[in-house]
Amino acid sequence: MRIKYSIFLFFLCFLFLLFSPLTLSCYERIISLSPQVTESIYLIGAEQRLIANTTFCKRPPDALKKEKIGTPQRPELEKIVSLKPDLVIAAQEANDFWFVERIKKIGINTFFFKRPKDFKDLSHNFFVLGKLLKKEETAKKIIMDVKQKLHKDVKSKQFGVLWQIGSGPVVVATNTSFVNDIIEYSGGKNIINSEVPYMRISIEEIIKNPPQVIVLMDMGYSIQEEEKRWKKYLKDPVFVVLDPYVASSPTPVTFLEAVTRLKEARNF
Repeated sequence: MRIKYSIFLFFLCFLFLLFSPLTLSCYERIISLSPQVTESIYLIGAEQRLIANTTFCKRPPDALKKEKIGTPQRPELEKIVSLKPDLVIAAQEANDFWFVERIKKIGINTFFFKRPKDFKDLSHNFFVLGKLLKKEETAKKIIMDVKQKLHKDVKSKQFGVLWQIGSGPVVVATNTSFVNDIIEYSGGKNIINSEVPYMRISIEEIIKNPPQVIVLMDMGYSIQEEEKRWKKYLKDPVFVVLDPYVASSPTPVTFLEAVTRLKEARNF
């Protein structure tokens, strides 16, 4: 009798997992707390189900028309609840885990993406999002298309790259950062080696190991002023100006765009 009862319980648990809301739901009211998530939702063609996002969600331009629930770091909980979403999606690059847990405790379905370390992790997150929104075939096709165009360039001579994040003091991305994978796929070599992904560094240290290419992003500093400064210290540096979302909120497509831009710049 006990054996039959145990089998019955196991069968019930199996049915619950198989037909649980998380696995069956085709979410129709989604809120994105991250620019990366928002852009990815558009890429897989699920934007009609996106009812709101943050003020930082600006890609593609249509994302600006969506209802706003605050910034990624300061979302408005009351606004989120009032919109009655059936799924809230966040990402470690932009959001605090404790806030996502707070939403979850209210009874709203949530999903939290971990920060990708490289293109492989980025592709995995993108596919998981596609699967979550019943768009896995579209996500898979986008990943495969990017992979066909993306390969690490090991034939060409490596060129030194400095990826600048901040100014005054100078903050750069090191060889353990996510963007280092962009540099390597382009055939470049990060001139800054450190166990810390992003770090402050002096101009003197950079002069000792000068880069051929400097990546600049509009992250609160003047692109023009930085170009002027580096031209004083380095001989004929090549500048590549990228959208900051490439580093902070990447998708497989923007990853490829960044690699392509760096490859074009190496013909200095």
